[in-house]
Amino acid sequence: MKRILLISLILMWVSAGYANEEITVDLPGGATMEMVWIEPGTFLMGTTEKQEQLLRSMGMWGDWDEELEKPAHEVVISKGFYLGKFELIQEQWQSVMGTTPWSGKEQVQSGPNYPAVYISWEDMQTFIHRLNQAAGDSLYRLPTEAEWEYACRAGTATLWAFGDDEGESENYVWHRENSSGGIKEVGMNRPNPWGLYDMHGNVWEWCLDWSGRGGYPSDAQVDPIGNPERRRSRVIRGGSFFHSSRATRSAYRSSFSPEEMDCYFGARLLRVGPQITAVPPTENSSH
Repeated sequence: MKRILLISLILMWVSAGYANEEITVDLPGGATMEMVWIEPGTFLMGTTEKQEQLLRSMGMWGDWDEELEKPAHEVVISKGFYLGKFELIQEQWQSVMGTTPWSGKEQVQSGPNYPAVYISWEDMQTFIHRLNQAAGDSLYRLPTEAEWEYACRAGTATLWAFGDDEGESENYVWHRENSSGGIKEVGMNRPNPWGLYDMHGNVWEWCLDWSGRGGYPSDAQVDPIGNPERRRSRVIRGGSFFHSSRATRSAYRSSFSPEEMDCYFGARLLRVGPQITAVPPTENSSH
């Protein structure tokens, strides 16, 4: 008798079947959301010594970066996931929540395709709870910062997903120098190599993790989720229209109180991927 588990075959099928896939999900209230499948994989998280020297030569490195972005270390993302193709937009927020917290605020344009802003990390938990309640399952959450950086880099190892040339940011990033001081409609610039828009700039994006002082561990990590022992603030990634292009780098990190909200705080949603399970053997299987 020989019991055969088809895990490897299923892994191959999932990898082939979901590569570069995009889906559109229905949200409560009638809005929809486009999401992109992100394959599992391994990447180098943080800033390397070589990148630090490049940043110093560009006048874009400081003591705070030293503390937060090093050492660069290997991270394994063991499970694939869907990630919002765009930042969470006002139409989607209003459809689910029935509110418009950005209305009448400075530096904010109102319109269905502008990012939903003036939303705190805690507000996002209410939004996510409503989505999961409607779905009847725990499908949605914020990405961890490791998942976020992995998706932002999209297989690259440069300062931004588009390379090391800050001048190219004009084609990919809404930042302080080119935004005219306000948020922009999503998807107006070029996407990263995995088809995700505005991972650099426009609005900061909340992540799942707690944040704490100090840099990364030096050893390899599998699906890390920040520092739960230092519950002071939540990680936020990607930079915004209000900040310099320096703050929109793939490795750049910041954090804020989970209750805080402002014109440059937004989010991008993660939906868990298909569960990979083994085919159970039968008692009567034989060879």
